[in-house]
This record gives sequence, C-alpha cells and structure tokens, in this order.
Amino acid sequence: MAEPLEPKSPAPPVTPKRPVPPGVPGGYLPRLWKADPEEDPEIEVESKAKKKKKKADSEVDAATAKSKKRKPAANKPKKTTADGEKGVLVEETPNFDTIETRQRIRIGIGVVFAAVILVVGWRFWVFMAPERVPEDPPEPDIVAAGPTGDLHARDEQESRILFDRARDIAKNGKAEVAASMLKTIIARYPATLTGKDAREALERPKQNLPLFLDRPAITASPGDKPPPTLPAPPTTNVVEATKTAVSGTSGAQANLVPPANPVELMPPNPPQPQPSPGQEKAARALPTGFRPRTGAEFHSTGWPLEIVGDRDGAPMVFVAGGTFIQGRDDADPSEAPAHQVTLGGYYIDKHEVTVRQFNLFQKEAGKRSERTRYLARDPALQAVDALDDFPVVQVTAREASDFCYWANKHLPSEAQWEAAARSPDGRLFPWGPDPSKTFKPHDVKKIVPVMSIAEDLSPYGAFDLAGNAAEWTKDWYDPRYYALYRTAPADHPIGPLSRPRSSQLVVKGMAKDWAVSKRDGLKPQTRLPNLGFRGVIQVEGPGNAFEPPPTAAPANAPPGAPSAGGGATVPF
Repeated sequence: MAEPLEPKSPAPPVTPKRPVPPGVPGGYLPRLWKADPEEDPEIEVESKAKKKKKKADSEVDAATAKSKKRKPAANKPKKTTADGEKGVLVEETPNFDTIETRQRIRIGIGVVFAAVILVVGWRFWVFMAPERVPEDPPEPDIVAAGPTGDLHARDEQESRILFDRARDIAKNGKAEVAASMLKTIIARYPATLTGKDAREALERPKQNLPLFLDRPAITASPGDKPPPTLPAPPTTNVVEATKTAVSGTSGAQANLVPPANPVELMPPNPPQPQPSPGQEKAARALPTGFRPRTGAEFHSTGWPLEIVGDRDGAPMVFVAGGTFIQGRDDADPSEAPAHQVTLGGYYIDKHEVTVRQFNLFQKEAGKRSERTRYLARDPALQAVDALDDFPVVQVTAREASDFCYWANKHLPSEAQWEAAARSPDGRLFPWGPDPSKTFKPHDVKKIVPVMSIAEDLSPYGAFDLAGNAAEWTKDWYDPRYYALYRTAPADHPIGPLSRPRSSQLVVKGMAKDWAVSKRDGLKPQTRLPNLGFRGVIQVEGPGNAFEPPPTAAPANAPPGAPSAGGGATVPF
C-alpha cells in the first residue's frame, strides 16, 4: 500500500496591499484571464478511492436485496431524496393542497368579500339617500325638466317662503310692510305661481278686501266665462253696502247684497228627456252646499235642472234616473257587449274642472300638491296652466278625488259618465247617433277652453264629453268587465269586484272618432297634458248623498255582479 500523503500546511495569509493605479511604480498589473488550475495527483487518487468504495457498497446492497427477494412496490411514483437516491412515495399530495388550488381559493374569497362590501354600501346609500316620489315618464310632447326646470323650482320655493312671511306680517297688522314684500316677489319672481298669487293679493285692497284671505270669497270669483255670443255680464262688486237709517240711533246699518254668480248668467239647458207621464212633481231638498241656479227650471221629479256648488262655483246639470245603453258591439272588444244600465238620478258638472276652480281648491286647502311642483319644472307647462278657462290637466286620480271631496262631490262611475253623454236613446255621440260631418278626427292631445265646442253638448246640457280633455272615473279598468252583463241588465254598476292586475282606472273621452263608448285604462298616479276630470253628486238610488250606501247586491243582479254599495277598494 502506498503511504498516506502528509497534508500540506496552509500557506500564511497574505496581507493585501493598498492598490496602486496602473503605471505607477509598485502598482498592480492589468487583469488577465485565469487558466484552469492543474489537478493535484493526490486529490485525484482520493477521488478514485471513493468511487471504488461506493461501487462496492452498491454491489453489497444489490446482493442483499436479491437474497431477500424484495421487489419495488408497483405503480408507486419514485421520489428523489436529498442525497440523490430514489425512494417510494408513500402518499400522494391532495389536489386541494396545491399552490394553484390555494390561489383559486384566495381569489374566490376576495370576490365574495368585494361583493359583500358593494351590497352593504349600496344598501347604506339607499337608506341615507333622500326619498324620491316615483313619477310616470312624461309624454313625448312634454319637454323634460333640466337645469332650467331646477332653477324655476328653486325660484318657486324661495318666492313661496317670502309669500308666507308676508302673510304672517299682515296678520300682525303691518299691511304696508306685507305689501312691500309682495311687490318684491313680483319683481324678483315674475314667472312663478307665487308671483301670480302676489299680484292677486295686491289687487284685493282695491276691492276693499284684505291682502290675504283665510277663506276665498266664492262670490267674488269671476266664474266660468259665458259663451261669446251672449252679452257680457254686468260688472258687480264683491259686496254692495247700502246705508239705511235706523230709528233711535245716530249710526247707519249696512245691508250686504252678494253678487250673482257668473255661471248663473249662462243660457238654459236644452230640453231634457222627460220621464213617463204620471210622475208627480215634488220639491226636492238639495244636498248641503248646493243651490238651484237662478232662473233654472225643474224636472218633473222635483229636482232643479241646474244647480251651483258653493265651494267651487261650478254649474251642474241633472241626469234623470232610468235605463241607458252602455258599451258597443262593433268596436274594441273591451266595449262589448252593449248592455242596459239602470241608474238613479244624479248631477254631473256641466264642464270639466277648470284651472281657476282647481287653484281655488289649492288656496282654500292651504297646500301645494305634487302637481304644482311638477309644473314648476317647465315654464311651458306653467303657461298652459295659467289660463283660467282651460280644463285643469296634469292631475292624478288622487288629486282629482281630493278636489271632489273638497267640493262635496266624487268622481263619476264609468256608467254615470257614459249615461250623461248618451241619454236613454243610446246615441254614440252627444249630438246624436251619427258622427259629425264637420268634425275632423279628434286630436286627443289637444285641449281648448271649456264649452268652446258648441256641438259637443249632451241632451242634459253637459259639455266636452266627446272631446277636449280625457277624464278620470272611479272604476277599475277590466277589459272583460262588460261580459258580466251579457244576459242581464246592470243595476247601479260600480266596477269590478277585485282589483285587476294592471291596477288601472277607467279613463273616458279619448276616442279619435269622438264616440263616448270608448274606454281606456291608466294607472292612478299617471299625469298627462290632456287628462282632467269632473265631479258628480248622487241624489237617487244606492250611495246617494242623503243615505249611506247599502252593502247587499241588488236582487236582480247577475251572478258575479258587484254589490251596489261599492266595488274593489280604490286607493283614494
């Protein structure tokens, strides 16, 4: 054997010298590529010895394994140990424990967490945001409110605050200061509704009235305009005071003479259909708040043919009770079948409710409806609403019902509205059974002053039933409702028993051919630039103004017909 080599002693450490730039005496030389070091013979010998030993050990291990007849496990993946040897993988790594799976789980948790934050933030915003009243989208011919509409709404609000402050100052006895504030409102906000109210308030002192009225003077209102063919009514003062001497006193007594209502100067109604002979004429007491029109004739049943309401000053015409024809067989299926309807006597407004009457209601009720705020968004709509003798439009069914309640009336049923236009002879048009030869197709979006279409007059004296603005009724709209009365007449019908899925009310007066049998349905919150209303008072039959309505259905009502006391609940 070769003697083991003695290891060389390590060389002493060399102390590095301070580098000196090239070219300087004693400095370092430029760097050169180093050659591979020569192998040490002693190290090569040791390496060969280790390889031989490793080979011998492997042969011994192979012999041992063969002797024990051990075979490697089948279908098991191999693994490499740290020292380079291969072994058996006892257990596979689960799929869900891989790096890719963990990344997917983290991404999914992040998405869920972000969605939860968005939902919570949206709910918080909805809760904290101011509540907005839903509105129906405007018609195509209406200009939507933009920045200009917002400006007018702000002007309306500011002017209303000043107007209310002037009212409070006037109540404290400072009328001059209040008048000065009203003049300021007119100068700053001339195009607002409050500016119009301020101008009206400044005109009252000229009529010996205070600036502000807690309750409007009905007798002082100009009333509806008479037809242009009549002479203008004489000028009347709000109050005429005459002095009469009183014995035993040094003063004088004033007798107040209220002026005549302008609506009483209208021409009498055309002849109405008279009841059958034998009916006795008896004087009838009118409901509270109504009086016969001066010079009005009486029906043979004792009811005056025309009355006037004390609240709104509107004339109403009498529709005698009887049997009428409702519906039509040769038109839209919702109008079929034509059937008989029995109604008691009632009064219906001679024309649609006007802008003047609705403004009177708003002033006396002491509130501004949503309609006023809606009109404040667009000056064009305000200009239309400033004409007193036009039918009031842009009203919802709830606002129309509130007006009728204030005026001691109610919205007409569909049968009452149609009977007032058709009369017992079953005509399809207020003027007769045939279409007018002079009328063009009805422009349902166009409105004109009330009673300006002379031919659109029913036998009972009611104007604008076929044309002008469409009108609300109080009945739910069901296109199959008339089928209930296919074989039996309807006795005081009041609409479907249950609320339809569409939640629409019947609207009349929207036929392009002017036929009054046309029926449409609109949701109660709808506002349209051609949609108004009129009121009625029931004086005979179930639900009249003197008796509570019965709850039982009429004895001759067909199966499934609603009771006379009321149909499905209407949301007003």
